[in-house]
Amino acid sequence: MPWQSLSRKEAYKWNEKLKATDAAFNQYPYYVSGEYNSFFSKAVFIKYVEQQEEIAFASIIQIGFFAFKVGIIDGGPVLLKPNADVAKIITELKEFARARSYMHLQMRPPVGSSFISILKADDSFDEQIYFPFHLKVEFDLNIYNKPEEELLAGFKLQGRRKIVLAARVPYEFKKVEDEKTLNDIRRLFNNVTKTKGYGFLPFKIYEAIYKEGKKYNLCDFYTAYLNGDLVNVVLIVKDACSFYHYTSALIVKGFKASESPPAKLHYFIMQDCFYKEHKEFYNISFGGSDNLIRFKELFNPVEIEKPPYYTFVIKKKMLHLLSKFSSNDTTYLRNILKVIDNLFH
Repeated sequence: MPWQSLSRKEAYKWNEKLKATDAAFNQYPYYVSGEYNSFFSKAVFIKYVEQQEEIAFASIIQIGFFAFKVGIIDGGPVLLKPNADVAKIITELKEFARARSYMHLQMRPPVGSSFISILKADDSFDEQIYFPFHLKVEFDLNIYNKPEEELLAGFKLQGRRKIVLAARVPYEFKKVEDEKTLNDIRRLFNNVTKTKGYGFLPFKIYEAIYKEGKKYNLCDFYTAYLNGDLVNVVLIVKDACSFYHYTSALIVKGFKASESPPAKLHYFIMQDCFYKEHKEFYNISFGGSDNLIRFKELFNPVEIEKPPYYTFVIKKKMLHLLSKFSSNDTTYLRNILKVIDNLFH
């Protein structure tokens, strides 16, 4: 079979190999293995080989177990050769999914990918999301690289004002380089959860992504300190083209709301993204609370629509049985599985 499973050791080498491609961060092993590593989900890595030449790569999120098991490819597969036979790669991928005994294989190809037209024309794929489902946001919010003066001028007036006002406060902005700061970040996330009730992932997931990604310069925590106290943190995950705002935490302590540090912290990150690492864009991430969405809009990001998910159904009877669950039953079951996952982590 042209699609070959990779050992964990071999898969981690692809953190460097993928830098030569336009693969998004959610196909990099450092990220997928960090987020999906629990009782109910795990990362599977495969490569497509013809005549001893590597043609494509994919990170699969495997959710479930025994007969109730699905595969999800988010942002992939990644093509390594521009003249590859895409239709054949998809056909072989379906065979791989059958061999793994998945109920279905759910795929979202990259924006602009040649896979999209093939999947759209293939009657064995549909655009329905089945249970147990995995669904990410439908858009990206990108801020593109441009000269610094133009970058600032492109922000909304209120966004520029927040950056100016924050500059009047003696914040210290920096990247994490030591274990002590990581302990401060852990405490900040815990404090925000306790005081605001935000539903963060277990911190061990962020820590695993950070520590593995840092080895390849693919991940950073950025922080804002005030009078020795950590008040704001952003976790950045990277690929060859971009920085992505993965998660963040803020606690109001010792400053006015008008002098809040997030706008200046994001601007500080953008300066690294564009002028030190020369990335094409900064993805400030889509969604969040109403206040968070309004904040992101201050930077005038460009909204990029992602392709839909395409699903190749393998075990139709089993999926038909699960489809009889009511939405309340499905939500209840998903919450139980999340609790199990959190206990595992």
